[in-house]
Amino acid sequence: MSFQLVSPISLHDRAKTMIEFEAQYDGKPLVCSISRRVLEQLGNRDGASTEELLALFEEHRPTIAAMVRKKYEVGVVDFVGKVVVTTADLNRRGVALT
Repeated sequence: MSFQLVSPISLHDRAKTMIEFEAQYDGKPLVCSISRRVLEQLGNRDGASTEELLALFEEHRPTIAAMVRKKYEVGVVDFVGKVVVTTADLNRRGVALT
């Protein structure tokens, strides 16, 4: 099974609390989102700007990809089929925050 994240280009929700992005799983598009708090925790940067959040996404791409893939493979998606990564996922993975 092939899996690939597509880089986000901006924050997409009105509250600017989530970054929406796409992944491809076996060639099929998959809509995903990650909370700004997850990115801030991964990068140890509270109050990050939009540009910083997008840079943190790229910096932590392998960790984000692993969380998305794991959630999708076990069927943890919202009511429209979107994979949503939250701070609870950091706790489940035991991600070391430096």
